[in-house]
Amino acid sequence: MKLHLLEHDRFDFSRTNITKWSEKNGHELYQTYVCRGGELPSADDMDWLMVMGGSQHVWEEEANPWLVQEKALVRRAIEQKKLVLGICFGAQLIAEALGAQVFPSSHEEIGWHEIILTREGRESFLFRNIPDKFTTFHWHSDHFSLPQGSISLAHSKPTSNQAFIRRDDPVVGLQFHPEYTREMVRYFSEEEGDEWVPNLFVNGKERVLRETGEIADTYWLMEALLNNMEEAFKNGWSELFPPHSPVEKKQHG
Repeated sequence: MKLHLLEHDRFDFSRTNITKWSEKNGHELYQTYVCRGGELPSADDMDWLMVMGGSQHVWEEEANPWLVQEKALVRRAIEQKKLVLGICFGAQLIAEALGAQVFPSSHEEIGWHEIILTREGRESFLFRNIPDKFTTFHWHSDHFSLPQGSISLAHSKPTSNQAFIRRDDPVVGLQFHPEYTREMVRYFSEEEGDEWVPNLFVNGKERVLRETGEIADTYWLMEALLNNMEEAFKNGWSELFPPHSPVEKKQHG
């Protein structure tokens, strides 16, 4: 498959859990750093669009003019039934493209926090081979409402939609960061951690560094999610949803 990642921050994202997975599985992978003026690809020239995290806000089009064209690319990719994954800021961009609202969160969420699957999440192919509760890294201050026609699969204590999926389109949004390696988290902690003022859901630099040393591995989660998405994309995405999914109930009144 031909994968294209849209990157939004100045950091080097050449060695993430996604790039490791791509290399392991022999996929073509391309990265465009839109924040550096990188030229956006055509939706025709990819099988899988991955819209990654970033420090921007989706409503900051004046400060980040490239957002207008990127949002158009996301919409085209969805319309063309490309496989689409959004992570954190990327999930927010996808949610807006699908008509949802994006807004500042009531609580920032930074650090290693638990994700809890909903009933739909436990039944979904997306979380096959993943526990009902797991710990992963978070770093966000914005969130989104659930797009119409989507199913919420997971939540955390402060964040209601940690994962959503579309039935009729091969689209997934994740608010958390399974692509981060432990090395990346350590680096971000050293570079940005002094700004992480501890509160209810912000762990702070020292705690993040301590807990990062205690996390055995992060690749397993990203690998499972990507494997499940790839398999579903190849084997009939919409056919893999249970007949009692909330979307179907809504569609049938």
